[in-house]
Amino acid sequence: MPRFRFTSETILLVASFFIATAVWLVAKQNDFENQIVGARVVARTPPKNMEIKINPPVINVSVQYPRTFSHLIHPEAFTIELKDIDENFASAQDFKMTPMTITLRNVMMEDLPNTVQATSLGKEFVTIAARLHTSPARIVGTLGGRPAEGYQLVHNPPQVEPEEVLLTGSPQKLADAGSEKEGVIILKTDPVSIEGKRENFLETTTVPLPEGLKYVVEDKLRVQMKEELEVQLHVVIGEEVRKKTIGDVPIAIKTFSENLSPVYTPTTASVTLEAPISMLKQLDRDSVMFIPSQPLEERVGYKADIAIEARFSGKIPPNIRDKASIVSFSPRSIRIEIVERNGNAPSSKEKEVTKP
Repeated sequence: MPRFRFTSETILLVASFFIATAVWLVAKQNDFENQIVGARVVARTPPKNMEIKINPPVINVSVQYPRTFSHLIHPEAFTIELKDIDENFASAQDFKMTPMTITLRNVMMEDLPNTVQATSLGKEFVTIAARLHTSPARIVGTLGGRPAEGYQLVHNPPQVEPEEVLLTGSPQKLADAGSEKEGVIILKTDPVSIEGKRENFLETTTVPLPEGLKYVVEDKLRVQMKEELEVQLHVVIGEEVRKKTIGDVPIAIKTFSENLSPVYTPTTASVTLEAPISMLKQLDRDSVMFIPSQPLEERVGYKADIAIEARFSGKIPPNIRDKASIVSFSPRSIRIEIVERNGNAPSSKEKEVTKP
């Protein structure tokens, strides 16, 4: 019997302890408060070459805390951190919108006791709008060496494909790489040798990028950033173009009337031509003709100073005509008089020249 009484007493004591604990917990629960605070939504360590906007920028967080810590509860003590945000969230031109789910694990509390707890969120997702900080860059091809003797570069600098690319980096890095005069980034290729070249050619070469910048490649699916850039140079090489002056070229003026004849002075001119070396050798006095640049009045006694112009004659092949040019000629005008063909002969200082 004594043993039974002792066990009953023990049970009674244990039950009393649990009842007292429950009462204590209820009493302690009454010492807690609940509050809603607006927590800023921030991206944790985003890439420096990205511009990010988050909507909404603030989300309400329900917080439970002991009354004794009520002075610590303010919006600045809470943030909602978004992790693992990289360049895949951004586009190179317009803002790219990406929804992102958030939970209580995203709520960060700075310098608050562990007894302060976030219990719920006003929203379960946010929208991230992101784009890259970018700047266009123009590429200039660079060459080294000299073409073979008698040859030259037709285009210098050479043509580049692509001529312009998009670079990304932090705003400061982009500003440091920009040109103060032109307002754009100028990139130069590694030199391509043209030593001894006689013909056109294509060659792929690299373009060194400024420190901290990357080359942007964007397609429909994603944006890629590369640290190496290659372009193709189209090098055009042709014969050297030189000038040649030809003198004593006859000035041939004719009239439509068989009874009238032009008398003029001077009767010859000089002309300066420009063409590739091999073609220049084929050009002579028969390659050029002079004609009036204004109509003649075909009547006896007509006198005037008329302008003349130089043209290539039909005696040179079309391939030479396409690459040769008339640089200058002299004189630019002649003194002319219209006389009867059987009339007075020209003076000793004048000659009659008719084009057959």
